[in-house]
Formats: sequence, structure tokens, C-alpha cells
Amino acid sequence: MTEVVIVVIAIIVLIVGVIIYGVVSTTMGTEEDVNKNFIPDRFERMAGKDPKEKSS
Repeated sequence: MTEVVIVVIAIIVLIVGVIIYGVVSTTMGTEEDVNKNFIPDRFERMAGKDPKEKSS
């Protein structure tokens, strides 16, 4: 049971870490983010999505 808890905590830490990295890196300008969704365009391209400008 403790192994399950450790794995769940590790997964949560990884997800939170990726989110924090995305927000910090796009805010500081080290990663490009043309559509201003705080997800670096490099991650969007790796996921198979085309980052485009938001149309307002």
C-alpha cells in the first residue's frame, strides 16, 4: 500500500513540476508561446498540436 502512495505522490510531483516549468519558462521568455496558454510551443509540437496565435 505504501508503494502505491509513493507512486501517486511521485506522479503528482512530476505533473506539478511540468506545469511550473511551463509557466515560469514562458513568463521569463526562455520558451516561445505564441498563443499565450503557458504551454511552451515545443511541448505542443511534441504532442502533435500546431501552436497558433489566438484569434480574439
